[in-house]
Amino acid sequence: MTVIARHWVPAAAVVAQECGPEYLGIVDDAAWSEGRGFYRGFFASFCVRAGKAVWFHWPLPTTVELGGERLALASASLLWETGEGAAIGWMTVQHGGMDRIELTGRMQVPPAVPVPFEPAPAFRPFCPENDRQLTEIALPAPLPLRFGVQLCVMVTAADDRDGLVRFYGAGADFVAAPA
Repeated sequence: MTVIARHWVPAAAVVAQECGPEYLGIVDDAAWSEGRGFYRGFFASFCVRAGKAVWFHWPLPTTVELGGERLALASASLLWETGEGAAIGWMTVQHGGMDRIELTGRMQVPPAVPVPFEPAPAFRPFCPENDRQLTEIALPAPLPLRFGVQLCVMVTAADDRDGLVRFYGAGADFVAAPA
């Protein structure tokens, strides 16, 4: 299966489904981030409150047809990290708003590989220590597209403490739709 198009969106695209101080705490000592998260140019951070689960949605640019040929979604990717009691607990793809395809089972941490990053010394004061992980999950079968897609990620925090999640970007691979 040949990838025809690959799209990647930066962290600024992610939207938290549950907002407000009962779901999202203060990030990086920035009081104004409570209830909404901290969006930076190179990542978006969220502090999920203890015992809560918050869904995050990534609208992915979706080319439905290319050169007269219908496309299919083949895989989704996420560059992320968690800490302080947070964990990714579910990943799905939505198509047309209602059709949901599970990429991982509920309460199953996704497979990932480390993607280390060491900033230049001048940039170091602006970058927290990081443990970036890349998850790339192929769909069970390519999904012929008619509508847009989004990647949906549920993050949970431990019952006894808030947890941190940082997102660095998300993407998708597209192939020719099966005949």
